[in-house]
Amino acid sequence: MPGRKIADALDLLKPDYKHVGKHRARRTAKDRWAEFAALALASALLSGGGYFGLQSAISSMATPAPTKNVVNGVDLSTPITVIDGTGTRLYAMRIGQQLQDAKLVVPYSRTLDMTLADTSITIKKEEYRALAKRIQLIIGKLPIVLNADAKYPIEVRLGLGFKIND
Repeated sequence: MPGRKIADALDLLKPDYKHVGKHRARRTAKDRWAEFAALALASALLSGGGYFGLQSAISSMATPAPTKNVVNGVDLSTPITVIDGTGTRLYAMRIGQQLQDAKLVVPYSRTLDMTLADTSITIKKEEYRALAKRIQLIIGKLPIVLNADAKYPIEVRLGLGFKIND
């Protein structure tokens, strides 16, 4: 352990930076608070800059929403979800690919472990009926059901007994 420093004449003076070098003057409580405030401000600026920089980078790399693609009054950019509840695990990807080949947006093709009783095209709003009729032209005649509580805007629900039209 180092020995105690022997006080000299400079140590006995008031903390006056005009007569004593800053490295030799005693630090007062005001000096310590000023240093703490400066470090806290620098820390807040660096943290905030990092956070907002990361958010900016993430938003620039995120996948944008599909652009509107309206053909004959039908918005083809409305997302369509294909749900396979046939119990066979054969149709979700095939139907989803058929719809994508027809230039429709299919973000999800899901296979359920349970079976669905009936096959239908479920729409959330009446304005999606024209797109549902377009889906019927691609995959075959399925009943169109209006359900305002549906999870997705348009769901192609494949139930027991569904057979694909090849």
